[in-house]
Amino acid sequence: PLFLFNIDTIDRHAQCSRVVFMFRDPQWLQFLSRRMQWLAVPNIAIIFVTLQVLGFLFVTSDPAWVIRLALIPDYVLQGEIWRLLTFIALPLSMSMIGMIFTLWFLYFILNAIEAEWGAFKTTLYMLVSIVITILYSFVVGHPVLQVTDFSSTLFLAGAALFPNYEIRLYMLIPVKMKFLGYLALAFFVFRLFQGSWSDKFLLIAIYSNYLIFFGPTLLFRLKDWQRRRNYRSNFKR
Repeated sequence: PLFLFNIDTIDRHAQCSRVVFMFRDPQWLQFLSRRMQWLAVPNIAIIFVTLQVLGFLFVTSDPAWVIRLALIPDYVLQGEIWRLLTFIALPLSMSMIGMIFTLWFLYFILNAIEAEWGAFKTTLYMLVSIVITILYSFVVGHPVLQVTDFSSTLFLAGAALFPNYEIRLYMLIPVKMKFLGYLALAFFVFRLFQGSWSDKFLLIAIYSNYLIFFGPTLLFRLKDWQRRRNYRSNFKR
């Protein structure tokens, strides 16, 4: 994606952007937060970006590294357990410029999410997608050869938490994050009707973190919108 943004505006827009998802954490999340703080990884954005940079360097030097890094269940069962982590390093783009802009954007989005949620919740959000994706990959034997969808779940979280934050598409067109989030969600739903059933369930596994963390709120907003619509319709009568 080609975009340019002012990183200082994340903090400036944060207060006015937190209007949709200020619901209290569910009890299960509060419980895990109290009991599993050891799971928190501070500055996780640095780890993710570092893995991506290393993966990009390896793959551009030798395309065979895509297979070496990918999550392939049969190879893991043969002892190549590093694939449980290295598949996250599969590069999001094969273009140097594309990688710079993408990682720059995701770095500051992840930092903004961590500043809003804290290290534990941010780490858990990422781990949910990673772990469920790994489990599904092993259950059905489906290899994971790209992590573009995983990065999309990070963007969707940022769009949900900071809906009024603006980025500039093609360095010219100002667009609020929430509108790009709507497009990303629409594309996700569209893809659910494409491909094989294994592809569809893999997609759900990857986006499981977003569905678990934001799904209840989205459902609540949908029901509230329907309720207000019905009220207005009855009132006009």
